[in-house]
Amino acid sequence: MKFQAAVLYLLSTASGAAGFAAMGQGRSPAFGRVERLQMANPTESVFLTPETAKACVDCAGGTPLYAYSLDKLDSAANDCLAFPNAYGLTVRYAMKACPNAAILQFFSSKGIHIDASSGYEVKRAIAAGIPPQHISLSTQELPEDFADLIDQGVLMNACSVSQLERFAKHY
Repeated sequence: MKFQAAVLYLLSTASGAAGFAAMGQGRSPAFGRVERLQMANPTESVFLTPETAKACVDCAGGTPLYAYSLDKLDSAANDCLAFPNAYGLTVRYAMKACPNAAILQFFSSKGIHIDASSGYEVKRAIAAGIPPQHISLSTQELPEDFADLIDQGVLMNACSVSQLERFAKHY
């Protein structure tokens, strides 16, 4: 049995109908919502019916795949952005939750910044088109190239005195 990795996005349209787009096999991604689809029991999905789950699989050309609901992502983003604050608020998405480029791009389009927990995640976010100035690196172990990332505009959350010393030594 051949398995093909694909990421599928469930899109809401103005008419309320569902449209689909798949990422993988050279196809471009579209936006979707964060729900892991368990194909073993699609009736437990909070946003997919068995019919739309099958349509996702058919559109993607097979499994495994992950389906995301744009409506739920948008609702969660709006809830965070509406959080009461007296002195300003920068909402950040911890990309370790789901580093999918389309999800990072969607949150960025809403004005949400990215929290990366490694140099690899920073590079992945930059590759997804996230401006370095909207990425914060929070890690226990600074990557070897941390200075290059900081020079590009990535923010750093120093977690220890040794990180501050490394930062100071470079600058």
